[in-house]
This record gives sequence, C-alpha cells and structure tokens, in this order.
Amino acid sequence: LFAQWRKLSVIPSAPTDDAAFLRRASIDICGTLPTPHEVSDFLADTRSDKRSRLIERLLDRPEYASYFSLKWADILQNRGAGYSTSKQRASTALLSGWIRDSLAANKSYDQFVSEIITASGSQYENPPALWYRTVRKSPEYVESFAQAFLGVRIQCAQCHHHPTERWSQSDYFSLAANFARVGRKGGFADAEVPTDEIIFLKNRGEVLHPRTGERLKPRPLGGTEFILEPDDDPRVSLARWMTTRDNPFFARTMANRMWAHFLGRGLVHPIDDARSTNPPSNPELLDALAQDFADSGFNVKSLIRSITLSYAYGLESTPHAGNAGDSQTFARFYPRRLSAEVLLDGFSQVLEVPTAFADVPVGTRAIDLPDENVAAHFLDVFGRPARMSACECERVDAPALTQALELVNSAEIQRKLTANPSYPQRLAQSDKSHAAIANEVFVRVLARKPRADELKAATDYLASELDRADACRSLLWSLLATNEFLFNH
Repeated sequence: LFAQWRKLSVIPSAPTDDAAFLRRASIDICGTLPTPHEVSDFLADTRSDKRSRLIERLLDRPEYASYFSLKWADILQNRGAGYSTSKQRASTALLSGWIRDSLAANKSYDQFVSEIITASGSQYENPPALWYRTVRKSPEYVESFAQAFLGVRIQCAQCHHHPTERWSQSDYFSLAANFARVGRKGGFADAEVPTDEIIFLKNRGEVLHPRTGERLKPRPLGGTEFILEPDDDPRVSLARWMTTRDNPFFARTMANRMWAHFLGRGLVHPIDDARSTNPPSNPELLDALAQDFADSGFNVKSLIRSITLSYAYGLESTPHAGNAGDSQTFARFYPRRLSAEVLLDGFSQVLEVPTAFADVPVGTRAIDLPDENVAAHFLDVFGRPARMSACECERVDAPALTQALELVNSAEIQRKLTANPSYPQRLAQSDKSHAAIANEVFVRVLARKPRADELKAATDYLASELDRADACRSLLWSLLATNEFLFNH
C-alpha cells in the first residue's frame, strides 16, 4: 500500500482514534454495536496491544459466527421464498446453523467449501446438501460455483467465446460436466420445488458441447481433464483441485472477498469478476494476502486478523487534500451504510426493544434469521437480498428515497421508541442530570462522548422540554437518524 501511495503521490489519512476503531471493528466482525461498558473499558485500556486483543475477543463472540453466516447464506442462496414456510423453514435453518457452527469452530475454508461441493445424502442429515435444492440446473452449477468460490463470472461463455477473455464454451460445459452425475430422489413437492431430496451420484451423466455435439469430460476451469474411475465422483476431484494452495483462484477470491468486506471495496472490483480486463488495483497486495491465507491452512480468522490489524483498516475515514479523490488505493477508510440486518439490530440494541419477527422465537436478532423469507419490511427497504444468485451485488447498500421515508415513518422504529419498558422510558424515569443523560446517550448511540458544543446543545434541549420522556426519545431519535449512526466509518 505504501509503495502505491508513493507512486501515485497519495497521502493517507491519519490513524483513527480508539473509539472509532472499536465501533468499526465491532460492526465489521460481529455486526453489533459496542456497548457503553465496552466503550469505557476499551478507552481506559492503556496496553499497547489492545486493538489486537479486541480483535481476538470479537472473533470469539457468537455474534461473529452469526454475522458471517448471514453473509454466506446470501452467497450460497439459502433461500426460503417460493416454498411453503411451514415446510421449508426447518431445512433453511439447518443450513444456516451448519454455516454458523462451521464459522464458530473456525473450520478451514477449504474444508468448508469442499463439504458444500461434494455434499450427498439427505438435506436434513447433511445440511450442505441443501445447496443443491436451489442450485439445480447445469448453468446454475457452473455460474454459482465459479462466482462464489473462484471469483469468476463465466455466464457469457455459455453462448460464445468473448474475444477479450479466456473462457470458451468448452471451458463452460466441461466445468458443468463435474455436476452431470448429481442425482436426486425422494422429497416432496413444495410450491413446485422438490424439498428434502436425497442427493446421490448417478451411474451416468453427460454434457454435450452445444455447437459440436462432443461429449465433454469433467475438468476444472483452465485445467486438464480429470482422470476418473467409473465410480469416482467428479465433484471430489473438482474440490481437490480447487483447494490446493497453488490454485490461481481459490485463495485470491476469498482474500479479495474479505478485504472488500472490511475495507469497503475489493482489490478486484466487483469482487466476483476476476478477468484479464479487470485487474486488481494492487496486485502485490492481493498476492500477499492470498499467499498468507493459503500458508495459514485457509484459516479464516487468521485472514481477518491480518486485514483488521492492517495500517489501512486503522485509518480515519475523513478525507483531506492529499487523498480526497482516492477511491481505490485505501488511503482512508471508506464509509459505508450499515447493512439492513445490522441497522435494524442496532435500533433494537440502543432502544432495548427487540424486533418482533413472525414465526421465529421472540428476541431473535435480524442477523440470526434462518432465511430471507422472514417478513420484515424494514429489511427489504434497506437492501436485504432475495438470494437469487451467488453475487454479493444482490445486497443493495445504495441510498434511496424509500429508505429516507422508512426512517421517518417506520412503524417498527416508532414502536421501539415508545415501548414500555424500553431504554428511553428507563432513562426518563431516572434521576440523572441533563448533562449525564446527554453523555450517556452519545456513548450508547455513537460509541463516543459528545463534543463540547454537542453536549451544550443536547443539555439545553433537554432542559427546555417539559415532557422528560418525549425529550429523551427525541434526543435518541435525532442521533439515530444521523449518518454517523447509519454508517460504519
């Protein structure tokens, strides 16, 4: 990074302060705001390694596994829509739980992916097999596999060989041949989609070249044909090829995906569109991250440590004259809006009123929902994906008028603000001074103490209002509606 900044005459922003780093890391690793107690403890800690200690604590929390299982459930298309809720919820919850358990145990990434690709048996007894409920046809196998695990968009090669890209129809359909013997049996029709199938290896299965009619043998992307015995499962060979340390796609794709998660933009951008005409913005950095990830045994937590303790991740988000135009060298931290689930959970945490979701236990957080088919208008407005593809671009974080209207008119947020019991109600009934209330609210909502002018404005406002409960609710709402709360920065 420093070499690139020198070459481009870009000056990085200053390192961020501890309060901002605590909030940033807590949101990015756990999808959860820091509590006032966590803020005070972290700011009072004088140890030189307190940031690395923080990262370790966050990685050990159950929220880490919940938050990243949500991310992988999107990528793996753990979809509930289109099925009868009473029949599908158990299976999507099982896959979601399997992902969460794998992350909590820090299962190596190569094992995690291999178990998905080679999954067989009942979807209830082997939850990774549920991937084959959504990904059912030859194009879906190829495109979901390539995009999710190799970072390659190969869709165009189904019809033609693009003149500036390397992938041909032979590459596309030879990759499809690895899944030609995936068989299904049993199950029952649920909204015209079979459910609870048994995934097994058929005796035969072939893929023909659409133009020449040639029977294509299974082979990996950009590689040679697999040498297979009649009883061999091509998916096992495919998984073995994919997860070798020198695979040109596997480690790089995951390293790039995680860099984008934490820094707001991939080194290859979009993150699942690696091609010769879309090179990484910093090839040396991507190579180093991928090599380190592979050398660690595909240890995901190790990769997260490397990224979150990097110099770039610890920079301020505020630009200055030396990097105001920077959008891809990471000379500052790029602010980004909280994802839909994290934002809704943030309102619940601050106001101490959980969201009431239908058909799930009371108190369930949005990051713990079993699938995307749990009704929640707020989540849909703020970009919850439909899980129709393996592309992370399906999750929308761009601003929209509907989001502004939702923040103003949301029945759910108003319910949280006016509920009893709730934090606003408890705060109004306390005997704390106006200054003490203002300080407490700022730390609770923004994870920092108010500046002198903010403290005066908040204190003067509280003193001017006759209804203490309304004043507390309004102060909380005014901070919850700010970009400082709505964005990770």
